[in-house]
Amino acid sequence: MPDVTEEQLWSRTSFVGFTTIPRTLSLILQIIDSLDKKTAGRVYLDLWCRAFDDYVVEIRDECEAAFSSGYEGQRAIRTWRERLDVLERLGFIRTRKTPHGSYRYVLVLEPHQVIADLQTQGKISEEASLALKPQLLSIGAIKD
Repeated sequence: MPDVTEEQLWSRTSFVGFTTIPRTLSLILQIIDSLDKKTAGRVYLDLWCRAFDDYVVEIRDECEAAFSSGYEGQRAIRTWRERLDVLERLGFIRTRKTPHGSYRYVLVLEPHQVIADLQTQGKISEEASLALKPQLLSIGAIKD
């Protein structure tokens, strides 16, 4: 576009704050939220943005993590922890806690495999499955 300068565009080669995400992430988040009926998708997005190539996220400050996921106020950490529990129950993450109960490490698992398992269990709607399949084909995550 002629009226946009280089400075107005995000360039991953100019910054260190970037991560690789699957093109299917928006659908993954929608599926998580449809299964949770709450807002666990936003926690998953924040975890993904914090993950590097080993996909282990170290939680040093639960308050900051909760705020970054969109939760504020007295119940922020509690709500954030509840959403982590949902993500773990669904199979999207695995967690390790400190001896005093705070979350310390979160492993972000391969979401397409998790969704495939959930589909086998009949937990994913047909509409979501139909929307996801062409994207999975286009990125090579499944073969037709």
